[in-house]
Amino acid sequence: MYNAAFHIAQFWDGRAPDVEEQAKGPPLNPIEMAMPSEQAIETVLQSIPDYGPLFRAAFPDEEGPITYDQMARAIGAFERRLVTPSSFDRFQSGELDALSEAEVKGLGLFIDTGCITCHNGPVLGGAMYQKLGLVHPYPTEDLGRYDVTKSEADRYVFKVPSLRNIAKTGPYFHDGKILTLEEVVVLMAHHQLGRELPEADVNAIVAFLGSLTGAIDTEYIAMPELPASGPSTPAPDPN
Repeated sequence: MYNAAFHIAQFWDGRAPDVEEQAKGPPLNPIEMAMPSEQAIETVLQSIPDYGPLFRAAFPDEEGPITYDQMARAIGAFERRLVTPSSFDRFQSGELDALSEAEVKGLGLFIDTGCITCHNGPVLGGAMYQKLGLVHPYPTEDLGRYDVTKSEADRYVFKVPSLRNIAKTGPYFHDGKILTLEEVVVLMAHHQLGRELPEADVNAIVAFLGSLTGAIDTEYIAMPELPASGPSTPAPDPN
């Protein structure tokens, strides 16, 4: 089942150690939510009357007004329960007919080709860093982990992504330039493993990757009734 808690870090370059730290990024990012500061966010949250009791109930050992850290911890708590069991999980649990013949063939090729070397563990990835272009160089200007650590050993190194729900989460790679899973499999086999896969093998592996698409608890992700704004809550920008 997919769960972000299984990842060693967040973002392709691993600059956020966990989902709580990652949650702090988008509100301040100028091309995402573009809030001017952490204090500005705290002011907005504190201006919504019904948030006060909710945050006090969620953080009973902490006194004072709502904080940016509390916001991130609340978002992280929600994200850690976003699990998506799939037919592959049923197969692993002994339900051998949960995968089609094509998916089983693809699983075998996924293992034999060497994909499992990096894409392993509960979420088939997310647990290690690896150089992009391990066998054959991959053309990219993004330096990966190097921008975070400034270590030459981390040049072109990225977090190995989870493959859970991969059929639904394109476009692919750190720059979003790869549009199809078929191309992803071809490129990864070449650049990471030094393998040139025939089309039939590529299609079989893609079929297996489709079995990693899971189901989400729709009640858990249902839109809640949001608390009403207070008299000092800023109005949304119509632009």
